[in-house]
Amino acid sequence: MKVAIQGVAGSFHDIAARRFFETADAPLQLLECETFEQLADAVDSKRADAGMMAIENTLAGSILPNYALIQTYNLSVIGETYLQIRHNLLALRGQTIDDIQTVEAHPMAIIQCSEFLNRHPHIRVVEAFDTAGIAKKISAEKRRGVAAIAGYTAAELYDLEILAERLENNPKNFTRFLAVSRTPNPIDDLCNKASVSFRVSHARGSLADALLSLKQHHINLTKIQSLPVLGMPYEYTIHLDMTWEELPDYHAAIKDLAERTFELRVFGTYQAGEKNMEALGRARELPKPKPRLQPTTIHIDALPWQAWIAAPPRPIAKDYIIIAGPCSAETEKQTRDAAMQISSLGCVNVLRAGIWKPRTRAGGFEGAGVEGLKWLQRAKAATGMMTAVEVANAQHVEDCLRHGVDIVWIGARTTGNPFSVQEIADAVKGTTLGVMVKNPISPDLELWIGAFERLALAGVRKLVAIHRGFATGEKSDLRNAPTWSIPMQFRERLPHVPLICDPSHICGRRDKLASVAQKSLDLGAGGLMIESHPTPDEAWTDAKQQLTPRALGDLLNALSWQAQQDDALSNSDLNRLEALRGAIDRVDEEFLELLAARLNLVRDIGEYKRHHQLDVLQPARWKEVMERRLSLGGKLRLDAAFVAEMFERLHGESLKTQMAIVSSETLDGQMVAAK
Repeated sequence: MKVAIQGVAGSFHDIAARRFFETADAPLQLLECETFEQLADAVDSKRADAGMMAIENTLAGSILPNYALIQTYNLSVIGETYLQIRHNLLALRGQTIDDIQTVEAHPMAIIQCSEFLNRHPHIRVVEAFDTAGIAKKISAEKRRGVAAIAGYTAAELYDLEILAERLENNPKNFTRFLAVSRTPNPIDDLCNKASVSFRVSHARGSLADALLSLKQHHINLTKIQSLPVLGMPYEYTIHLDMTWEELPDYHAAIKDLAERTFELRVFGTYQAGEKNMEALGRARELPKPKPRLQPTTIHIDALPWQAWIAAPPRPIAKDYIIIAGPCSAETEKQTRDAAMQISSLGCVNVLRAGIWKPRTRAGGFEGAGVEGLKWLQRAKAATGMMTAVEVANAQHVEDCLRHGVDIVWIGARTTGNPFSVQEIADAVKGTTLGVMVKNPISPDLELWIGAFERLALAGVRKLVAIHRGFATGEKSDLRNAPTWSIPMQFRERLPHVPLICDPSHICGRRDKLASVAQKSLDLGAGGLMIESHPTPDEAWTDAKQQLTPRALGDLLNALSWQAQQDDALSNSDLNRLEALRGAIDRVDEEFLELLAARLNLVRDIGEYKRHHQLDVLQPARWKEVMERRLSLGGKLRLDAAFVAEMFERLHGESLKTQMAIVSSETLDGQMVAAK
């Protein structure tokens, strides 16, 4: 593994990097950088796999430029380590302190050792860029009369004599280092700390409200740091480090924080570093490498769904899964009527029904419970259809097994809680149940994939993913934002896991079902889960998004179903080109919607600049934006010239829009052109 550090071998950055990254079977390769910006660029440009960057010191405080580099290069924080800094005076062998005429040291080391240096006024102090680098130079050039301030490791590595030990003014001298990478850690139970940043409005109490929300979710703040926003006087980004005991508290806190702030960025979730560094001496400065617990890639060996989900009598299209049924099993008659009418369509693979329906607020209908499982069992016997039920804990799984349920699904709220997912995985282990997993409420791909990894570790192979949209807090005529890019990334990451779409929960209204269902099919969904009720307007839960079985049949027949890739079919039968063109059309529609949303934000910024009499053109901000977009484009394997040209055009349109706003003024409540 190649890790970029500021400085050279033997420096404190070297020690921190080895402490964090090196293991017994994986030696470390250093990429030495003169500056922290070179370090960040090395990680961003893939010349290094990761980097180790000092971020704060107990004596000297925060290293603000490094916070800015993390933001500018959009680096991910994947961990941290703490190091006790012990400074020593190093020189060529055979000398004493009286022989030393010059000490070359990093400015931070000079500050931390000022009392020692003041006691030796005959020594001239010269600032240099790196502690261990100076030691290396003294050794290589055989410079007598010159000493370096560095650690024990540098003395051993460059064969220098220690003329004086423990020079630091205060023995409680610790530095916190951040391990950074291009890609973030997957969020799992090991994570108990995060680094985030955000901005808030200048409205009174806005920052206090944001921080109060963290307290309400049991989040502990370990660091708060404000950073000026380049090109925007008196605007600040707030950087927070936070810890928690329960992972769901973190997810809830981030969702709440996103609603109270803007430009919220999560730089990384990771395991908090060990702070107990007492008695760090020569022997412990470079400890013997030991294995570290790191997230591992788990192979998910899902069975083809055709091997365990029965085909209906009259499939609507080859190789598509259709799941339908009422949001809730309300009464035995309603459950039976729904089952019989849906079964008569002849094209539905699985009958679904909600048995446990806890609501956001108590007091409403919360499901029929185990009694509803009996209704569903009798409906299964009458129709021969497979059945599916949502579960949230091990007891639900046990109840389903006793009543002949074929498939259980993990709902969006449960997917976001790894503890509950693990409980369900343990309960399903060794059974014949199939398991479907809905995406979490938040747009968190790693959390979704993590649920499948837990099931795979439990030996579950009958798996299906369900895309049901995400709660993003943005205004929309849909109940949940589809955010199509996430299910497409899921398919790329887990191509063997069947992925279907739940347009009922994306839409929240039946008149939007057809367009969303069609878009999901065009983008490669392998089926649909749609809620259907005999009398949907009288449904006890989610009435607006349910269809009658007859309307369900009409919707399914009206959709355009593409033949799935099959070697047994001829190229002409596949009609693959039209399917791809349809997918591009749908993506273009979403692209234009996003473009319109971007220009709306541009107008809001224009109003802000007009109100505060700011210049339309902010060169520093535009430079930062372009650098970030080019960096992201490179990571996405987009041509740099194409990305630059596209954003130059967007920038030009943004300037034109804002100029029109800023060059106008309000007169008698009406907007008129300024003279």
